[in-house]
Amino acid sequence: MGWAEGLVQYTKYPAPPFPTSETKSLCAVDCNFQQWSWEAFVWATAIGPDGRARFTTFGNVDDLGKKAAATKGPKPLGLKPRDLKPKTTRQLASGDTPQQAGGGIVVDQNGQIIWYSTHMNPAYFQFVQKNGGAGYAKASATLNFPVGAAVFKASWRVVQDGEDTSKFYTEKTTVPMLVNNPCGGVMVDPLGKTRQVTVALVGLHLVGVTENHPEFLWGTFEQENNAPDLPPGMAPNSPDPVSKQSFTFYAANTPASACNPQCVNLKVTDPVKQTVGPVTNVFRQFGQGGPIPAERGGDIKNVNEAARKEMANMATLKPPQPKETVWSHYKLIGTLWLAQPGTLQPGIGQLEVCGVGSVNLANSTLETYFQGPQNNFNGNNVSNCFMCHNTGGFGAYPGGKNINLSHALLESIPNPTPTGTPKPTPTCTPAPTCTPAASTAPAAASTPAASATVSPSTTN
Repeated sequence: MGWAEGLVQYTKYPAPPFPTSETKSLCAVDCNFQQWSWEAFVWATAIGPDGRARFTTFGNVDDLGKKAAATKGPKPLGLKPRDLKPKTTRQLASGDTPQQAGGGIVVDQNGQIIWYSTHMNPAYFQFVQKNGGAGYAKASATLNFPVGAAVFKASWRVVQDGEDTSKFYTEKTTVPMLVNNPCGGVMVDPLGKTRQVTVALVGLHLVGVTENHPEFLWGTFEQENNAPDLPPGMAPNSPDPVSKQSFTFYAANTPASACNPQCVNLKVTDPVKQTVGPVTNVFRQFGQGGPIPAERGGDIKNVNEAARKEMANMATLKPPQPKETVWSHYKLIGTLWLAQPGTLQPGIGQLEVCGVGSVNLANSTLETYFQGPQNNFNGNNVSNCFMCHNTGGFGAYPGGKNINLSHALLESIPNPTPTGTPKPTPTCTPAPTCTPAASTAPAAASTPAASATVSPSTTN
C-alpha cells in the first residue's frame, strides 16, 4: 500500500489520533511535511454521521473561559467577518482569529463578503484554557503546546441560490446582517439582525504540533478554483492581466495592479441581498508558497496529485465513502516549519526568517492583502505565518514566550499592554546532516505512492 492509500484511516469516527509522527525523525525530508499537511487535512475534514466536517464541530474562541460542561459536544458553525469587530490591545492585531492577516474585507464576484471561523481540537483548547487568561503569568517562557494540539482557521463564501456546489464542502449557518457605517465602510448591524445562509469552504489553515516540532507545522489548503497564481516573473503591480480565465475571486483579464486591493470605502449596495461593493479581484502571489529552493515544489505537486486522486476514489472503497470525494477539489498550497526544535526560543519577533519549506506561504482567502515580501512589516525578504505568529514579548512580558505563537491564547490575556515588535537577530538552527534510512523515508523529491504506509500516532 502506498502513502496516499493510507489517508482513509483519518476519515474514521470516532476520531483516530491527530497525525503527528511524520516528523518523528530529525532527518525527516521535505516530503514528510507535505504528507503531514494532507493527513491533517483529511483528519480535520472527515465527514461524520451528522454530515459535518470534523473540524467544524470543535470549540472556538467564544468558548474559552466557559465552564467545562458548556464546552463539551459538537459546536454550531459560528462565522464572523474580518475587521468588523472591536480591536484589542494585545501584541499583534493582524492575523487574529477569526480575522485574517493584515485587516480588510474580501468581496467575492457575487458581492458577498468572505466569512471566517477558527476551531481548536481538544488538546489545543484545553491548553489555552489552562495557560491563557490569568494562567498566562504562571506559564514558563519555554513552555510549549503539547504534541497533537491543533487549530484550524477557515474561510467561507456565501452560496448563491441555484448554484452548483458539487465541488465545495457546504454548511448551513447564520451570519450577521451588514449595514453601512456612518463613519465609512460597512459594519455588523448593531441591532443584532442575522440571516440564514449556506456557505462553501474556500480556504483552510491547518496548524499542529508534531513530534520534534513544537513551533507547529503550518499547512494551508484552498478550493481549486479560488484564484489564479501570479505568473512567474510578473510583478504584483503589473498592468498585465493575471489570467484569461475567471475564478471564484477573480474576473478574467483583470490586471495584476487591480488585484488584492484593500478597499476601505466598502458599501452595502443591496441591504436585502446583502451585497457589498466594490468586488475584490484576487491572485495568489506564490502558487506553492514560494518554496526555497524551488525544487521543493516537486514534493507539493507529487503529494497533491497522489492525495487528490485517492480522495476522488473514496466512493469505490469498501465500505464506500462518497461524501469524502469532495475533498479532491481542494489542494495543498504549501507547508511551513522550522528546521529544528532548538530554533524555537522565547523573544524572537522576526521568526519568519527561520522558516523552512514554503517561506512565502499565504492563503489567497485568508491572507489576501498580506502576500509577499513587499508586505513584511519587519523589512525582511520573506512573508509567512511566523511574521505574526512569533515568540516576541509585550508589556509586562518583554522577554516573550514560546506559547505566544497562539493568537487565541494571547487574546485571552487580561488587558495586555503592547510594545513594538521585538527585533533580535534570530538564531536559526540548520537542519542536521544525515542520511535517512531508505526503507522508511521517501527521497527529497519523492513520489508519494512509493513511500511507506502511514500509521496514525498514538500521541494525542
